[in-house]
Amino acid sequence: MPIPITYTFGNHMHWADMEWLWGYHVLPGSVQDMLRFCRESGAKGNVNFDGIGYEKLAAESPEAFAELKAAVQSGAVEVVGGSYGQPYGLFHGGESNVRQRVYGARTIRRLFGVGLRTFWEEEFDFFPQLPQILAGCGFEFASLFFQWTWHSPELPMEPVPVVDWEAPDGSRLRTATRNRLNLHQWPEDIQILMDELAVAGTRPGDLILQWLELMPSPDWMCRSELLLPKTKQLLGDPRFEVHFATLGDFLACQAEAPVRRYTMDDVWHGMSLGKNGDRHPRRSHEVERELQSAEFLYALLGRFGRPYAQWDVYPVWELEEAWRNLLGAQHHDNHECEGLCGRVGYAQFGMAQALADPVRGLDLLERRAIPPEGGWLVVNPFGWRRAVLVQAEAGTGTVEVPSFGYRVVGPDDVALLPVWTREGDTYALRSPEFGAVVDPGAWSLRLRTAQGQRSLSLPAVEWHAGGQLYRSDRLASEPTIDGQALSFLLEPEGHVAMWLGPAAGGDSLDLVVSFEPCGSAAALDSGIGAGVHVVWNLTGELWVDQPYGISRVSAESKRPRKYPTGDWMTSPQRFETVENPFESQSLVDVVESDGSGLLILHDGSMQWLRRNDSLRSVLTMRDPWDEDRFETDARVLFRLHPHAGVTSSDRYRRSRELFGSTEAHCRTLPAAHPPEAARTPDLPAHFSLLSCDAPNVALTALYRETSVVSPAGRTIDYPFVLRLVEFDGRPATARLRVAATVAEAFETNYLGEAGKVLSARDGTIQVKLRPFGIHTVYLDLVEGRKQVRDLDAKREVWATVHRV
Repeated sequence: MPIPITYTFGNHMHWADMEWLWGYHVLPGSVQDMLRFCRESGAKGNVNFDGIGYEKLAAESPEAFAELKAAVQSGAVEVVGGSYGQPYGLFHGGESNVRQRVYGARTIRRLFGVGLRTFWEEEFDFFPQLPQILAGCGFEFASLFFQWTWHSPELPMEPVPVVDWEAPDGSRLRTATRNRLNLHQWPEDIQILMDELAVAGTRPGDLILQWLELMPSPDWMCRSELLLPKTKQLLGDPRFEVHFATLGDFLACQAEAPVRRYTMDDVWHGMSLGKNGDRHPRRSHEVERELQSAEFLYALLGRFGRPYAQWDVYPVWELEEAWRNLLGAQHHDNHECEGLCGRVGYAQFGMAQALADPVRGLDLLERRAIPPEGGWLVVNPFGWRRAVLVQAEAGTGTVEVPSFGYRVVGPDDVALLPVWTREGDTYALRSPEFGAVVDPGAWSLRLRTAQGQRSLSLPAVEWHAGGQLYRSDRLASEPTIDGQALSFLLEPEGHVAMWLGPAAGGDSLDLVVSFEPCGSAAALDSGIGAGVHVVWNLTGELWVDQPYGISRVSAESKRPRKYPTGDWMTSPQRFETVENPFESQSLVDVVESDGSGLLILHDGSMQWLRRNDSLRSVLTMRDPWDEDRFETDARVLFRLHPHAGVTSSDRYRRSRELFGSTEAHCRTLPAAHPPEAARTPDLPAHFSLLSCDAPNVALTALYRETSVVSPAGRTIDYPFVLRLVEFDGRPATARLRVAATVAEAFETNYLGEAGKVLSARDGTIQVKLRPFGIHTVYLDLVEGRKQVRDLDAKREVWATVHRV
């Protein structure tokens, strides 16, 4: 008797890269070839385009879009994935990941008239908190089968077709697994599966899940004309009774499933992470921080009423268009295929940054707060009090600035940081709270904080060129001192330079490592293992961060990475075994058995490797997929903070302060000389719009939207939107202090739906957070409502002037 089995497929395509390189026919052709595949095979399937791709398709080929929309509304095809820009989510910020899903879900609903319910992306898109973010955008189902393309992702091979994929906060999605019935897009893979099924058979309830990338072009290898003969043979096998369903329909019928909470030790992204000095994810984080800073700044200015920095109370279009450019730039091909199409992604990054444009707001805030002559306006776009670097006439110092606020300061308010002094053969920074001693001859570093001391070796730098190992761990010249900066060149051949200085906050040391591959290093060998590694002589328990989460990793695995041997499309491929890799967005905390440790923050070297006696950060690498395109120079900023025990919420706050430490996201503006007719400030000298009293909760985003419907059914124009994240795994009742009259406060999902009213009294709001929860709160602040001018009273200015 035939065994019942279900078959479905996903058709992956995108506007990014594919339409740029192959032309306007790509998305319409993919739709038409997919519908042909459905007609001739009888199958139901799933479409996985980038959200921006659906927008382009609707505008550029309305006929093809109408066909696709009809197929979706009939139930023959389901829209899956639904992110706006198809990123490798693991490599981008927590807030970017929320916005990817929000902008994607809103795009799908606007264009197709349906909500998203199934997450399934063809390229690796995983991190532990993802199920929570997806559930908060209305998703119920998922798949964790990612196809090998330019990358070689790995997830646990499951013996069952369906599990409940669980996030750290307990959110669950019914999920199709990676298993032996997964198919890639090649007819040859179908034949291999048929041969295996002839021996092993299958079980009732199994699912054949196949990825396709349909484009009916002779310049492409995945076309329905190539796939249909072998697919029909598989579907016509008399041993099976094949049923067709979309992935969401199949998963909706699965009553029970075992629970899986996958960790970062369970997965491997399979990418050339570290390539070109992590230029793509670094730029992504930089622009994200700039954009969030602009959002906060314009929200703050709107709270103070007119004059606004622009016509309206908040520049919704500019900031949302900036996000759309950023989310599009984060597309996996802009990173994976950087040498092929990454230049377009960098143009999108630039457009996003230009549209964010916080300068207008900063100028207006300065004109209204009016710092004293020789003073500063210091802005803090983070949801916690922090120290900000200021370059005073007497030297570099810091000032404390309140949460989501600003402070007007003069020279006397700046706490100067210590300067380097030479003490025999060593160099020292000394203050009551912090000390650092560098001994270049012994290649050692001693750090002291109020919590204790830590001694370690300075990091070495290693790389392979021409098959030979090179190592830099000794001076090429005497160190030089310039106030708070200690710098030196390393041998061999001066490829490596280091710079050390005190960090803002006065309890950490900043260490910059830069690499210039001149001479023999210009022929840097390719691959992760042969890349430029910053080597730390450290061992211990490892804690690392991912989007909106921090977790422990063991980093004990061997993982495959494949590369072309020549032309990326046609040459044979070779494999590298990557030993004990682990990933870190911005921090690695090396913790001893007594709980003390060294927190290493960094501004973007995300790929790390663990050895028996050391840790290695991949500063840069040459990627064969980019062929002869290689960004030679590389630089990373590390911040070293010894501690006697630290919470994950504190780790998160420290790491956010480091990203973009050029202060691009935390401006300090020297005051202009006041005009002869001195103005009177109409804003307070220091101000905090919003703060939180729960130490395990971070306020991670503050912005505004056009409108939202409150639980009472009232439409609120330009609501304030706040994101809160619990990082320590403990429930919390956070009290939010708001410097405004709160008319309404309510918690929603990430789309602004299903509101729950929150108690608001005397500017204080209570929010209950679940462990590891990512929560969203909407606020109607009376002082921040748009103030409409009576322009009709000024009609005489315009009405008859043309008759003069």
